[in-house]
Amino acid sequence: MLVYANYLTFRGTGAPEAIFKGIGAWLKEQLAFGLHPDQLVHEGEHSGYRGDTRSFLRIYATDEEQPALYSWVLRAADETVHGRQWIVEVGLKKQQATLELSCIVRTDEHSTLVNSPVMASQPRVIRYVVNNIQRADDAEFAISVPGLTVKTVGPDRDSYRDLLVEIERRERDSPIVLVSPTRAGEYLVNASELQQRLIGLAQVVQVATDFNSYEMSEILGQPRSAWGGAVNVLNAPTRTGVVRTRFFLADAIEEWGDGQHERISQILALVTNNTNIARLRKHIRPEGVMQLALRRRLQTVRARGAQMDAAQLRDELEKASKLVTEQAEWISTLEDDNALFQSDLSDTRAKLADEQDNFKKQNFVIQSLKSQLENAGGGRTSEIDADSLLNLACRPDPPTPFECIEVIQSLYGDRCIVLESARDSAREMGRFIYGRQLLDLLKRLVTDYRQTLMEGGDNEARKIFGKNEYAAKESETVMANKAMRRQRTFEYEGEQVEMFRHIKIGVDDDVTRTIRVHFHWDAEREKIVIGHCGEHLAVSGH
Repeated sequence: MLVYANYLTFRGTGAPEAIFKGIGAWLKEQLAFGLHPDQLVHEGEHSGYRGDTRSFLRIYATDEEQPALYSWVLRAADETVHGRQWIVEVGLKKQQATLELSCIVRTDEHSTLVNSPVMASQPRVIRYVVNNIQRADDAEFAISVPGLTVKTVGPDRDSYRDLLVEIERRERDSPIVLVSPTRAGEYLVNASELQQRLIGLAQVVQVATDFNSYEMSEILGQPRSAWGGAVNVLNAPTRTGVVRTRFFLADAIEEWGDGQHERISQILALVTNNTNIARLRKHIRPEGVMQLALRRRLQTVRARGAQMDAAQLRDELEKASKLVTEQAEWISTLEDDNALFQSDLSDTRAKLADEQDNFKKQNFVIQSLKSQLENAGGGRTSEIDADSLLNLACRPDPPTPFECIEVIQSLYGDRCIVLESARDSAREMGRFIYGRQLLDLLKRLVTDYRQTLMEGGDNEARKIFGKNEYAAKESETVMANKAMRRQRTFEYEGEQVEMFRHIKIGVDDDVTRTIRVHFHWDAEREKIVIGHCGEHLAVSGH
């Protein structure tokens, strides 16, 4: 299991010394003895002890020419969890005054009995290297490294606008973590300590104690704000520009633990869940170092073969042969790991299928209970809080699509059903700016349109909407395309139901201005069933 992945870039003449000192200090802890500087940068194997458990280090290196590449692979059994092994891979690429450092941490479970969760933490090697770079006079981080220092938002409106630009920047590849003060002006998470643990991964933004929550919601929007001691993790934008958020109230943060270590670990886990794959793609892999070393060795033999005597040629060929053997061993290890991953993936898929079946059964039971409740009570399935509705009406920024369908479900639950698929799609539309127009369309859908549909059919009911607000079906190209029909098919009452009718706002792919609401008319129950409330589904040419 991949636990942690990071990628840092450094510059300056003092950077190599700072990095190698940090790696050397870390390895001394892991092996219980230090390595000579020459041993640290030359291929070899070393074994030692980390506490009471054995640890094994393999070093790969090729620095005969630029760029120089190094890889340190450390394996050690978990000191407390039997059947779990920790694997740390540190890679370094050195080219002139620029150094690129990558680090991944993963676990390898050798037993199905291992069920102890892994607590996220920053590897010591990263901490040592970062501290050395920060103390060095002639070394620094590259501009591209995120999260070097804590930023602040809240003193003025411009700070919110600047943050909004950064949140919506398509090139942003790291999350933003908003840390807000409680009403007493205290922070449940230490922003400076959190930023040190998230360097290279995320930018921590601390909300000032004198911030204006009204201005924050007005400019950023409520889903991207934080207040009352809450923490909001704003992930990097998706390909379509959607910024997913994870909002945690003060009560939830306190449940993580009393100390900073537990709370920071929880946030680190949330961040790495979003960044690990992207950082893993940049990782300086051991097999890459081995391949380059072998290629360079063979190039040397070809270039200097004519000038070598038999002994020198034999020595070079033996070194190349050793590299080939090591590569074969590493490939064998990767194949074993891949087989294990495939087995784990198969087990996970089986568990997912079981959970999906359980979810379907539970959802069917819930829908049945709702029906029974409606028949017994003759009214709505839920009541909306009056204060919440008033706040929504008075708020300067428009309601989000998710808030719109929640209001409609709460007020008109006796006339409509909002499926989980609709809620999921609506959650991803936090940037949509025409919320009030959407709310009006939804209200007309479940009131005037529904009533007219029951009395005069769809030909009359569609007149409730304007020319560009309603479509009774999709285009012929969509209807003929199986994949596109599947996108418009949603599970309802245990069956797959195609929902081609839809109300709409906008015509392009801009998720801030365009939305589609696909629905089904359940004539037997006389209810509008909303299956999708989100981005424009695929059509021919897209």
